Amino acid sequence: MKKFPTRNVVAVSLIVVVLSTLLATFWVSTHRAVPSVQTEFVTRSGSRLLLHGQPFRFAGPNIYWLGLDGNLGHVAYPTHFRVDDALVTAQAMGATVVRAHTLGISVGCSLCVEPTLGVFNAEAMQHIDYAIKSAHDHNIRLIIPFTDNWRYYHGGIHIFTEWRGLTATYTFFSDPAVIGDFKAYIAQLLNHVNGYTGIAYKNDPTIMAWETGNEITPTTKWTKTITEFIKGVDPKHLVMDGTKGVDVGALALNSVDIFSDHYYPISTGLLDADATIARNRQKVFIVGEYDWTGTQGGDSLASFTMAVERSDVAGDLYWALFAHNDSHGFVADDSGYSLHFPGDTDDRRSRVQILRAHAYRIRGDATPAYAAPGAPIITSVAHNKVAWRGTTIAVNYTVERSTLGMQGPWTVLCDRCATDAMTPWTDSSKPAGTVWYRVQAYNMTGTAGPYSPVFST
Repeated sequence: MKKFPTRNVVAVSLIVVVLSTLLATFWVSTHRAVPSVQTEFVTRSGSRLLLHGQPFRFAGPNIYWLGLDGNLGHVAYPTHFRVDDALVTAQAMGATVVRAHTLGISVGCSLCVEPTLGVFNAEAMQHIDYAIKSAHDHNIRLIIPFTDNWRYYHGGIHIFTEWRGLTATYTFFSDPAVIGDFKAYIAQLLNHVNGYTGIAYKNDPTIMAWETGNEITPTTKWTKTITEFIKGVDPKHLVMDGTKGVDVGALALNSVDIFSDHYYPISTGLLDADATIARNRQKVFIVGEYDWTGTQGGDSLASFTMAVERSDVAGDLYWALFAHNDSHGFVADDSGYSLHFPGDTDDRRSRVQILRAHAYRIRGDATPAYAAPGAPIITSVAHNKVAWRGTTIAVNYTVERSTLGMQGPWTVLCDRCATDAMTPWTDSSKPAGTVWYRVQAYNMTGTAGPYSPVFST
C-alpha cells in the first residue's frame, strides 16, 4: 500500500558530502543521548510482551531507511546525523520501538549487505551497526524484517529467486536452494558482531524481534521452517510472522511469538478482529504499519489509537518517520505518508500530537513537556539565500544578521517566521560585503534552543 523511492541516480556534490561528515561529528558532540537501560530482552508471556517482568507496550514509527537510504534521488548509506536525528525525534515522540526494514532487508544492490549471492559487504554492516548502536543509546528497541515481498531498492524475495535463475518469484517459498540461500543470509546477520558494541546481533537486547519478512505471502510450512531456523541460531529473541495479515495456520507454531497486520486505511473493526484471533491462540499482536495521515480514509486516527490502548494489542507503528536532510529541510519521499516533525500541514501537526500523546499513554506515562531544541547549523549562504540544517523538535526559527562581526550587534531579520520547509531562507535586505548570520530554533511551546555557530559570508 505504500511506496519506497526509486533507483534514480543523480550526482552528489563533494562539498555536501564533506559538510555532512563534519557536521555529523558536531551534532553528535552536542546532542547527548539519555543513558541507556537496555540490558534485558523483551520476552513473551502468552499474548503479552514483558520487560523486567512487567507488561511492555509501545507506539512508534517505521523508519525503514536506517540501514540504506533511497530518498535522495540515489541509493546511499544514511549519514550518522540523519540516523540520530530520526531516532531522537522518535524518542521525543514517546517511541520505545522502531521497525526498520533496511537493517535486515539488504540484498541485490552494490551497497547492500549481500550484493551478489554468497558475497557480503562489510561496509553495509558497519552502517547497520551504527543504527543499532544509536537505537540503544536512545532507549529504542528494534523490529527488523529479513526480506520483502515488493521490488524496492533494498531488494526482496525476487532477488533470491533471480540469483538461482528462477522466473517465478513465489518459488522463494518452496525451492530448496533458495531457502538455503535465505537461511545463509539470516545466519550472516544473526552471527554478525557489531563493531561499535562488540555484541553479536543474536545477543543484543536492543533488537526486540526478528520479522520473517514484510507483507510476504508464505505457506505455513515455510514459516515453520524459517522461524525454527531463526530460533535455532538465536533462541533469545522474539520472532514475528511477516505474513500480510494473520496466517491462522502459523498461530499453532511454537517458533512464532508475534503476529501483525498493516492498515491502509485504518480500521478499528479489522484491528479488533485480528487482535482477537491472536489473543485466542495466546500470541502477541501488534500493528506493524498504518496510515496515520488519513490519506486512505477509514476511521479517525484518535479512534484507532484509543482502540489500540483499550485492547491487549502490544503496540503499533505508523508509516513512516523521516529525518532532517544534511544540508537543509527534510528528506522527502513520494509515499504520501511522511512524518516530518512537527507536521507539514495544520492537519498533520494535530495528528502528530495525537501520536505523541498516544505513545506516552500506552506506556502508562504522562506526556512530558518538550525539551528545548538543539542548535541548527548554517550550511551555506549563496547570494541572499541562507540554508541551515534543522534540529530535532524545532517548530520554527529566528534568523539574525550582523554587519560588523561575529560578536554582533545582531539584527533580527525573521522572528520565528521560518520553518524547515522554508529553507533556503531569503534575506531580501542583505547588504553588499561581508555579513554574519546566526539561527535559533524554538519548540512547540516557544522555548528557544542555543544559537547556531556564526556563519560568515
